[in-house]
Amino acid sequence: MVNKRNSAIECLRILSMFFIILGHFSWQTDWKFQSNEYVLKSIINSLWIGGKLGVNLFVLISGYFIISSGFKKKSFISIWITSYFYSILILILSVVFKINEFDLKNIVKTVFLSSSGYLNWFVTAYLGMYLLVPYMNKILLSFSRLQYHKFLLTIFFIFSVLGTLFRNPAIGTTGDDIVWLLVVYCFGAYIRIFENELKREIKKIYLWSILAISLFLSCFSVFIINYIQLKYNIGSSPRLYGWLIGGLSPLQLLSALCIFLFVVRINPFTIKFINEVASTTFSIYLIHANLLIVDWLWNNLIRGYRYENTPFVLAYGLLVSSLIFIFCSIIDIVMKFLFGKTRKIFIDRIASLVSHRRNDLENDE
Repeated sequence: MVNKRNSAIECLRILSMFFIILGHFSWQTDWKFQSNEYVLKSIINSLWIGGKLGVNLFVLISGYFIISSGFKKKSFISIWITSYFYSILILILSVVFKINEFDLKNIVKTVFLSSSGYLNWFVTAYLGMYLLVPYMNKILLSFSRLQYHKFLLTIFFIFSVLGTLFRNPAIGTTGDDIVWLLVVYCFGAYIRIFENELKREIKKIYLWSILAISLFLSCFSVFIINYIQLKYNIGSSPRLYGWLIGGLSPLQLLSALCIFLFVVRINPFTIKFINEVASTTFSIYLIHANLLIVDWLWNNLIRGYRYENTPFVLAYGLLVSSLIFIFCSIIDIVMKFLFGKTRKIFIDRIASLVSHRRNDLENDE
């Protein structure tokens, strides 16, 4: 019997990717706001909350499922192959349309570094996290609930609270790496393991309250930091506003946890169209966030800065983020139609080779 995917969670996957794109609209655009547009600037900057919120939700979903399903060799290979496929495709298209030059630098970036952090940090971090899943699962599944509570509180305090406040590299994570994804993974796994208990114990009013407070404080921090920077001319970075809403932010993690806990309470249902669109979200990320085209996309094609001093800029951001999502999703559906069977054969052969090689090593021992 085929285990059908819960469309409630797949909807969240779709929403997460939309948040990420909207966050990139805010983060990647070269804004040049006038000093008297402090409020509008802060509103646009606040969209970056969605960028990291979306990533956290995406990883929570992974933790929720993978703690039960475990490491799947074909899934790992599929992610790796898909990453390289789109990296190479984007290189070729960017050269054809004269966005980039076909030089050794870009070839090396694409062929050797597309899954090593240069073109896409999330791919590297996610693949690294996935490789560590078998070991993390053994540790997490061995915990009693009390031990798990203490563990989560410890990693939350060290990596999220201290990491956000002090930005000390000795902590071991910037929020854009394997360590942070593992932290979020542990929370997603906890929700799956103790799902029934959490549904009984945590009232919706608590979730609504925490979500409202964390989102308010996230937005408030952007306004306050922008105000201080403008008023006292502190710091030259145009992205200082992201200090308390970055990848490590406890506010972002709390918001993601509340949203995810809301979704897992929904009675499971299946809608084929939703699940099909959700299956393209990882590729949507790979396409629109590739560093070979990201500057061209936001500052040559989208050019949100044209409307930066008008109220229309927010509507424009929502519109172009929706169009990017739809366009990239269609691309992935077409690519699956054209190359899906070939890709499956390729993945099966690599998985088979890996299995044979592992068996040979075990026999040698």
